[in-house]
Amino acid sequence: MITRLERQKKNKHRINVYLNGEYAFAIHEDVLIKYRLSKGCELDEADMKELLEAEEKNRAVQYGLNYISHRPRTAEEVRKYLLAKGFPILAAEEAVTGFIERKYIDDKEYARLWVEERLRLKPRGRHLLRQELQARGIDPDDIEAALAGIEQGDEEAACLVLARKKYAHQHFDSFQGMRNKVGPFLQRKGFSHDIIKKTLEKLKNDKLDEGV
Repeated sequence: MITRLERQKKNKHRINVYLNGEYAFAIHEDVLIKYRLSKGCELDEADMKELLEAEEKNRAVQYGLNYISHRPRTAEEVRKYLLAKGFPILAAEEAVTGFIERKYIDDKEYARLWVEERLRLKPRGRHLLRQELQARGIDPDDIEAALAGIEQGDEEAACLVLARKKYAHQHFDSFQGMRNKVGPFLQRKGFSHDIIKKTLEKLKNDKLDEGV
């Protein structure tokens, strides 16, 4: 029987539960309210098991909320985080599902914003953007939808920005030398062969280096 319910001093959202005069366990106030626990309630082993499972799921939600409060996360990132914290798969999955339903996690929007910000702040091509989103567990359809929003001109402009930055710090004796150096650099940044070719031609016409 529950003989005492005591709110913790350091965490006002957690409640210490005493059974038959002795401390038994602590639960979040949400669990307390959900199961309508109060002084005098009788708890058998099945009740205890259900309460502790509910508490574990609630803890997963609280950890997840804290994790996504700092910056947007993908469903896979949150799932891996909770599993790394030692939560059971079921608790982690239920927490992630709840976040998705409440729009706390939105992989499609995450992918769109990722592409938009990358092109603006850290220019790179479609190939590398696709790899980055895949690494974050984004669904392939959501990835392609985000990449489809890239205007050809924007990707070409991003490539040129990177190339000029690289080129400004290099001295080349010939266009071939520039192409051999800058081309692989742009390729590693995920740009296509056609865009790299156009970019190198623009660099050549820029005449940024009298030796080229």
